[in-house]
Amino acid sequence: MNAVTMKPSALFDLSMRHRPWRPRHLHWVMQDLAGVARQPEQDHRTHLRATLEWVCRAQDACRTPADSGCVAAGWSFESGWLPASAEATGWLIETLLPAADYLAWPDLTDRIRIMLDALLAQTDEGAAGRIHGLIAGHVQLGHAESLARAVRSGHLLVDMPLTSPVQRARAVHALAAVGVIAGESSLIDAARRQLDATLALQTPCGWFPGPAGPASTSALAGITRSLIETFRLLGDEGARLAALRAARGLRDHLRSDGWLAGAFDDGWMPAGSYACVNGLTQVAVCWLRLAQVEQEAHWRDAAWRALAWIKRNQRTAGDDLALRDALPSAVPIWAGPAAFSFDALNAKHFADALMMDMVGIAIPPEVHGVSHA
Repeated sequence: MNAVTMKPSALFDLSMRHRPWRPRHLHWVMQDLAGVARQPEQDHRTHLRATLEWVCRAQDACRTPADSGCVAAGWSFESGWLPASAEATGWLIETLLPAADYLAWPDLTDRIRIMLDALLAQTDEGAAGRIHGLIAGHVQLGHAESLARAVRSGHLLVDMPLTSPVQRARAVHALAAVGVIAGESSLIDAARRQLDATLALQTPCGWFPGPAGPASTSALAGITRSLIETFRLLGDEGARLAALRAARGLRDHLRSDGWLAGAFDDGWMPAGSYACVNGLTQVAVCWLRLAQVEQEAHWRDAAWRALAWIKRNQRTAGDDLALRDALPSAVPIWAGPAAFSFDALNAKHFADALMMDMVGIAIPPEVHGVSHA
């Protein structure tokens, strides 16, 4: 249920909790009421720099000794800066490493090392984002301890209960990546088992179910991205074909202006009258990755439309440093399950897509995969 279809009582409760009447909140709401996707669209590099400056502020917001070095999960109308997130920090490390090189930004490299130290200082846990951050520390910074910790986290992930298709798919990608890099056949075998379980959930049209009812665009894109990378790592043709079916289903519903519904039901029936920015940024990454892998230009054309629409919803002016350069989780801001919030992973996926399009790189960088016939 989104804010457009909520009962009046539920909408009132939502408003009381998020306080949209506060001046800094009301300004954003009023602009969305006047119309969305109206911000100046600038070149990729300008949007990339702005996005990563906001990520730096999200890191600076985590000042307690326990959180030092990590990045805030985001910012919301209800709570302001959200608590530090090891998961978001891990995912962002693999993004910030190529950005530091591309933008010639030494301070960003220093921040990455602080983020990696923060992950290493924490107790091992089987979180996909944390594993990806540790892998990036090993592959791109040559940090030997990072790989050992990633392997331990991978073994923990094998034993974790996975309750949704997107959790399964992300586990597949993380297990395959650490298994291939570390030469851990048990993790590769676990990835293949979870891959089989994930593929069994796909319906004939290419859709994957949500936890209950329609699936968010964010979840569908996350599954698709994980399947693409799993194919590259393990050479599994089933993963490739499943990713292509899902990517086509999403592409076929992209509007000419770059807008995409925030959720879909089976048969690719739109189930949201809002856009999920986290989902759309990930979808753009999927399409750009397929353009690299499949060597087909039409995927890049779809990604360009999506990126242009996202750019027109990023507000890069203003004195409010928490909101300037942030990407809303939903457009309009009051709609969908992530209403009135700005997720740090929105920034990660947007930056990935911008760099993949500008530089033609893969994020994370490709490693040599295995193929077990």
